[in-house]
Amino acid sequence: MRRLSIVLLILISFQILAVEIQAVFVDYNKDIGVVKRFEVDETIPVIFSLFQQLYSPPPGLRSFVPPECLRAAFVLDDAVVLDFYSDKLEGMTFYAERMAIYQILLSVFRTFDVSRVYIIKDGKKAKVFSKYADISLSFGREEWIEWPVR
Repeated sequence: MRRLSIVLLILISFQILAVEIQAVFVDYNKDIGVVKRFEVDETIPVIFSLFQQLYSPPPGLRSFVPPECLRAAFVLDDAVVLDFYSDKLEGMTFYAERMAIYQILLSVFRTFDVSRVYIIKDGKKAKVFSKYADISLSFGREEWIEWPVR
């Protein structure tokens, strides 16, 4: 029961942190990031609402975020921990993996007022996102707020 209470508090804190979703997609023709704003679906936690948008890009835009890949999300002080299903990330090319990381991080930093994002897989710390991108360290806001990433 205590664990459920903690999870609910974490999810509620996501509701408080954002009033609008800013999802980043890739323009098919220009290969650049495009920010789209969406209202928050108040029936689900904001982070999952953000990922629902990333799973379904608007016409003319592309998303490299694999469908239903987010397993859980947690807020720790001024950081977000994103937990992904490892099996949903299999088979990504280097380009797709890099673009998915860009989309996820830029979208999270534009939507939430946090300073760091940690990525884990299947509830455990991991070295790579799929097979290329290093996720062993956290990602800081200062490097992940504009496209292209510096």
